Amino acid sequence: MNYPRNIYREFNDEKLHQIRTHPYYASIREDTLRRADALLESDPPRIRFSHIHLYATTGDRGTFERVYFHYLERLYTLYLAYLISEEEKYLTELSDTIWNICNFESWTVPAHISENDTVARRRNFIALFSAEVASTMAEILYFLGDKLPELVVRRAKAEIQYRTIDSYAKNHCPFEHVKHNWAPVCTCAVFCTYLYLATDEEIEAQLPRMIKTMDNYIDGYMDDCCCSEGLSYWCYGFTNLIVFAAMLKDYTDGKINYFDNPKVKKIAMFRHRVRLSEKDSVMFSDGVGIGYKIPRYLDHILKANYPDYPLTENDPPMQAVGASPMEERGDSRSLFCVNPDFVGEKIKFENDIFENVQWFMYHGKDYSVGAKAGHNNEFHNHNDVGSFMLSKGGVISFYDAGPGIYNKQYFAPETRYKIMRCSSLGHSAPIINGEAQKEGNRGICDIFALDREGHFAFDMKKAYVVDTLELLKREFNCNEDYFTITDTYEFSEMPSALVERFVSREPVRLEDGVIKTGNSTLVFDSDALVATTGSFSAQEGSKSVIHHVDFTPKKLDKNMSFTFKFI
Repeated sequence: MNYPRNIYREFNDEKLHQIRTHPYYASIREDTLRRADALLESDPPRIRFSHIHLYATTGDRGTFERVYFHYLERLYTLYLAYLISEEEKYLTELSDTIWNICNFESWTVPAHISENDTVARRRNFIALFSAEVASTMAEILYFLGDKLPELVVRRAKAEIQYRTIDSYAKNHCPFEHVKHNWAPVCTCAVFCTYLYLATDEEIEAQLPRMIKTMDNYIDGYMDDCCCSEGLSYWCYGFTNLIVFAAMLKDYTDGKINYFDNPKVKKIAMFRHRVRLSEKDSVMFSDGVGIGYKIPRYLDHILKANYPDYPLTENDPPMQAVGASPMEERGDSRSLFCVNPDFVGEKIKFENDIFENVQWFMYHGKDYSVGAKAGHNNEFHNHNDVGSFMLSKGGVISFYDAGPGIYNKQYFAPETRYKIMRCSSLGHSAPIINGEAQKEGNRGICDIFALDREGHFAFDMKKAYVVDTLELLKREFNCNEDYFTITDTYEFSEMPSALVERFVSREPVRLEDGVIKTGNSTLVFDSDALVATTGSFSAQEGSKSVIHHVDFTPKKLDKNMSFTFKFI
């Protein structure tokens, strides 16, 4: 193959031979070719205006996005299948897929652009997925352009030039000044597109702007380097920062090296700091943590640049990439940036604190707990001040239900917090005078204690709009075998009602005066509290169920304190 520019050094003939022959890649070779052969036997679904229009009329984004991401899966899978096998049959279908994607009226999904925008703007607007489409197609043209039909290559280059390269050069992009994952995802994709198809003059003209956006993203992390959106959003944004860093390091021959930035390394360690077990991590807001898999190539790029970065010893066999935004996507780095010689190790779990966002992690003998204070105005926010997650014996019991179905209603301020999985009613949080927590930042919690020895205490009254509430202190006290949560209330007037709610991933059972769920047992004062159990739908249209136990005081007072023991 032809490698005309000093970029993506892992993509070379020696590595290609290893990918095609080494036993380490056997499972991903087999799985990729199996998926590619299945795609050859099926025609792609049609892009329909009626599906695009659903977002404007009903808020549904899934119907169109399933078709959209199917095309991306075809693009990724057929590309990787050809790299693995060099069989012409994959090139034919790959050419058709590129041609069809060039026919898309917009590469941007309906949730990211209005139907009222001009036809030109809809065609060249750079957003999360449109940028990734351009980058992936540009890479394919760069490495396989001499093997694809000339008209397909010429047309695809023209579309990418107009929709991405020229658009970025001529327009201000909204993602340039944000501090969340839109910045690295879009910028990395645009940078790679430029590297593959633009001239050196075009790259040099726009590179300072791209670096500024990436620096802005890094600056968005506070000193504790916690991603308040959760592990999956950390992964989505940070993976693109790391790919950008690797490509930039190659392009500048090491003169610009983000891996030398101590803050980048500290951000990289976030995924290990929030582990509850080898397979599960704490998650708040819309982040996914239960069973979430980090792309192996991200781990391996980090290991290559940071020798002390730990790799888990229990990595599953490598599988073909998925199609959804938060899965390991069809990036060729899934093949080229993993190292068969890397050996995993047993992950050491350590107690930790994130002082800026007020997160707390503690690991006992057979359990791990993660809790948060903070506020209710984070990216992808849930009203979840005081929430916690518990893993015992490797089984999650008390938890955060995580993200819901992404539609217009899910992100509309007037409807979002009516959804149980976003409301504090769907979290382990008190209900006071019938009131749930309110969204917005009325101030971060006042911290009484936050340390690695197992003590976390804070006043969470600012999360509620209850005028008579003067103190709501939630206190975690942890030791090797169990932990307790103590909630202390002070009111200026007698409260009308109070419920202590704890939510679980598993069905909740009341047995012999204690609560059991998963591998966990919750002990409470049955002389002071009445327990009721139940469940409810996490969101309309979702199959997800949130189980819960509610504790109601037998006697209300202006000053009350309740302790719950988790063993």
